[in-house]
Amino acid sequence: MRNTLLIAGNVIKDAARKKLFYVVFLFGLAVLGLSPLLPTFDLGVRAQFLRDISISLTSLFGVVMAVVLSVNLIPGEVDMRTIYNILSKPVSRAQYLVGKYLGILGTLAIILSVMALEILILVGARLSLFTPVVLEGVLAVFLEAAVIAAFSLGLSTFASAPINVFATALFYLLCHVKTGFLHQKLMEGAGGLARVFMWVLYYLLPNLEDFNVSQQVGYGSGVTLSYALRIAGYSILFSAMFVFIGYLVFKRRDL
Repeated sequence: MRNTLLIAGNVIKDAARKKLFYVVFLFGLAVLGLSPLLPTFDLGVRAQFLRDISISLTSLFGVVMAVVLSVNLIPGEVDMRTIYNILSKPVSRAQYLVGKYLGILGTLAIILSVMALEILILVGARLSLFTPVVLEGVLAVFLEAAVIAAFSLGLSTFASAPINVFATALFYLLCHVKTGFLHQKLMEGAGGLARVFMWVLYYLLPNLEDFNVSQQVGYGSGVTLSYALRIAGYSILFSAMFVFIGYLVFKRRDL
């Protein structure tokens, strides 16, 4: 466990060294740039718009950061040969991979927490409102980013960075349209191998739309505790599955 936590800490330190935490300032500027677009006639509408657009931007930044943090984590260390120094010590490949993933989650948690604080401050300054419901939206973003990061990290155990970026983008797209496009095609009666392939995609891919709670946050209603627990369990399940698949590939890789 100690080795795993040390590796996770090094991932967070490396992110700080690369100035990845500066993304929170870019996020703040983006939200500030949109704030003049607030409707001027009703406080409720302005609050709804600002909460909605802020969570949508947080989701975009969160997904991008999940990919940036994980896509080149292992290939980069292989190229620089630092991975050999780590694995030559009493560190198992499972500890190494889990440590990397926990480091990514820690980095995402820090970045998204600061983003949440920025949203609360901005809404409070612009509308004189305290809207803690925003925290529920940011939590949903974190849970989605955790799944994306696990998928991308798993791919990084055997795929190059360009292939990983393309595959992760395709994964993100498919996981957001599965309940619409894929379900529609299945109901329309696609036959043969195409139908089998779509059924496999439909049941094996996570439904990332479940993490899209910007509308509920925008209206101020938030999500129920049961729903929050459900998407948390959903995120843990798929994240663990992708990291485990990555480990199965990684432990057989000749390094």
